[in-house]
Amino acid sequence: MPTILLLAAVLAAEGVSYVVVGSACLYLRGERGPVRDIDAVPAPDRANLARLHAVLTGLALGGWCPPLRLLATADLVQVHTSYGKLDCLLHRGRRDWDSLVAGAEAFDVCGVAVLTAAARDARALRSKFKDVPGE
Repeated sequence: MPTILLLAAVLAAEGVSYVVVGSACLYLRGERGPVRDIDAVPAPDRANLARLHAVLTGLALGGWCPPLRLLATADLVQVHTSYGKLDCLLHRGRRDWDSLVAGAEAFDVCGVAVLTAAARDARALRSKFKDVPGE
């Protein structure tokens, strides 16, 4: 299991509500390939974003964590942690949260349930936002 997946487990264990998309999602669903970061779509409610901010404040390398107001308004925020990079797809959370959760399923990562988007949803996001030739 790629070490970066521990980041997903830590977020879930700390009570952050989010859905994993991207390569980590596909990996957890059985498609083997490189997992370089965690792409997460957090639940857009203020209490959840506050939890996410608190957790990221403790995990961020170099002490940089986006301000809470940025989590509520930005499209994308990247945070580098000792586990690896986290991309918070915030606009997707505000716009697509209900549909992503509807098709999501929990996968065990080191004893923690990590909510993972449907493979079709992860692929749709990748094809729309990422140029991934050869992957």
